[in-house]
Order: sequence, then C-alpha cells, then structure tokens
Amino acid sequence: MILFLDFDGVLHPEYDRQAAPADVAFCHLPRFEAVMRDHPEVEIVISSTWREQFPLDDLRARFSPDIAARIVGATPITPRIDGKYLPARREGEILDWLRQAEREHEPWLALDDAAWQFQQHRDRLIACTWYVGFDDAAEAALRAARSDVSVMADAVR
Repeated sequence: MILFLDFDGVLHPEYDRQAAPADVAFCHLPRFEAVMRDHPEVEIVISSTWREQFPLDDLRARFSPDIAARIVGATPITPRIDGKYLPARREGEILDWLRQAEREHEPWLALDDAAWQFQQHRDRLIACTWYVGFDDAAEAALRAARSDVSVMADAVR
C-alpha cells in the first residue's frame, strides 16, 4: 500500500500560500505518525510542493526515524504553464510516479487538501480541510479508507 502525502493543509494548516508559522508547522505530524505506526505496511511518497524546494533527505528529516525509513520517494515535478498549477496535476504526478516505479497496479491513497487536484481517482483521496489539516475527521477517513483498500487488495490477490 502506498500513501501519497501532501504537507501544507495536511500536516499543518495552510496559510493562504504563506509559510506556516514556526509554532504551527507540522503540528499534525504526531497524529499522522501514530496512524502510520498502526499500519506498518504502508509506504509513503511525498507529493507536497515542498519537494520542489527541498531534497528528499531533508523532507525525511522532518519525520521520526521509523516513519522516515518508510518514505520511498517523491512524485515527479510537472512544469507549470504560465506559472499556474494545472487542475488534476497532483493526480497526474501520482500516476506518473506509479508508472515510473512500475507499481501502477498496487493499492494507493492520497492524503491531500486539494480535491480539485484529483479527477479520475477522487475515491482514493482522503481530503483534509486546508485551513485545519489532519484532524479527527481526516484521521477517521484515512483509517476507514485504509481498511477498505486492504479488503480490495486481498480480493485482487
């Protein structure tokens, strides 16, 4: 199972394209890591725009060592047209990563706050509220979806 992870609007609230204040940045990381520890089979791929500014090792360093070890990559960066991030581009980057990794038939989910970035696979999206982040509702949705994907994956085997 692969989880594609956004940061802004998920691991901390989004601040309308501004950096999250230092005392708020990654405030939901402990909750996220707790859920991941309950599902040690889940691999993580960074789909956040942070991957455009920081090397993968720097992104891993923000996580506890046991969770960082499960971060297997980052999605490819798609160039913007006229400086704009295209609709459904996040989904496209995820699909590109799956193809490049030859893992397109594996079960996956995306934890993201930008539902408009998904069209074909909205059923795989766990959407956070951008100004809140990974709260109780998002945690419950991720846990429920994770269970549903496990059932689907077992049925395919």
